Amino acid sequence: IHGSSAVINKIINTLNKFKNLRIAEPGEFTRRAFENNKLDLTQVEAISDLVNSETEAQRKQALNHLNGKFSYKINIWSDKITKILANIEASIDFSDEDLPSNLILNTKEQIKNICKEIKIYIEDNKVGEKIRSGYIVAILGKPNVGKSSFINAIAERDIAIVTSEPGTTRDAIELFTDLKGFPVKFFDTAGIRKASNQAESLGVSKSYKISDIADVNLIFIENEKDIDDFVKINNKIYVQSKIDIIKKILSKKKIYYISSKTGYGISELFDKIYEDFLLKNKITDDNISRERHRKILKNTLNFMHKSLYPKSVDLFSEDIRLSLNEISKISGKIDVEDIL
Repeated sequence: IHGSSAVINKIINTLNKFKNLRIAEPGEFTRRAFENNKLDLTQVEAISDLVNSETEAQRKQALNHLNGKFSYKINIWSDKITKILANIEASIDFSDEDLPSNLILNTKEQIKNICKEIKIYIEDNKVGEKIRSGYIVAILGKPNVGKSSFINAIAERDIAIVTSEPGTTRDAIELFTDLKGFPVKFFDTAGIRKASNQAESLGVSKSYKISDIADVNLIFIENEKDIDDFVKINNKIYVQSKIDIIKKILSKKKIYYISSKTGYGISELFDKIYEDFLLKNKITDDNISRERHRKILKNTLNFMHKSLYPKSVDLFSEDIRLSLNEISKISGKIDVEDIL
């Protein structure tokens, strides 16, 4: 129908007069699809991610999960663990039958292979979660080196106060942006120096904390000595701002020269962030996108590792059952009938 609010309201009011008609609840059709096994839980979560996606990378990842790419990966492991448990249960329930002599030995070899696959899969530098929630880029440096001017320039509005007085920024200022299809959170931090008061001291401490978790640290410098002062910071790119009014610093270290006023060099700096940091991780169709999924897979892996310790076959079986119960939180409940 046409988008006029008056037309929409009139139609809804008219439809509401019918006895067996009501407005759908939020997410109702997705819930019905889940309850009728048309979608699994990961696909339902993917719908939420797709609706809330703001960049191309987020859209692609959510769509891959909605299409069942992640579920397919998990279901393969779930099926393998189910078969392993069935074999162990068979060795317990039918111990007097003529079962293969190497059944348990083969089972343990299969467990080792699954553990290896899961371990490799979860050691992905959390790229899926970063695409879903955003990569973190910290803007660090001493006071008055152009940090706040830079974040204002990329925001194309004044989100940070800029003055000639050092220590203007006391708290971290966050800016979410789309960088070549990737979600990126830029954090303008307090200038790093010996603080003159408690508020500034807390701001400096917060700057270091953000740098520890950042995927990229942009170190804004005003002289060559600043390079040595930030040598312990990881994942760093050295930046000299205000290049439209001051001379370039000459150093053996690679420095990116920019001007927040004219826009000079910012595009080149973004290319560096994109190529060396955003693209360095292996992005696949089935990356883990939620911390819940990662924790479940880690718990599954722990139970399977624990099962390999010397123990009775009953305890061996219980560890595998616990690992199956854990991965079922993603793949869906496995009951006794499945094992039988």
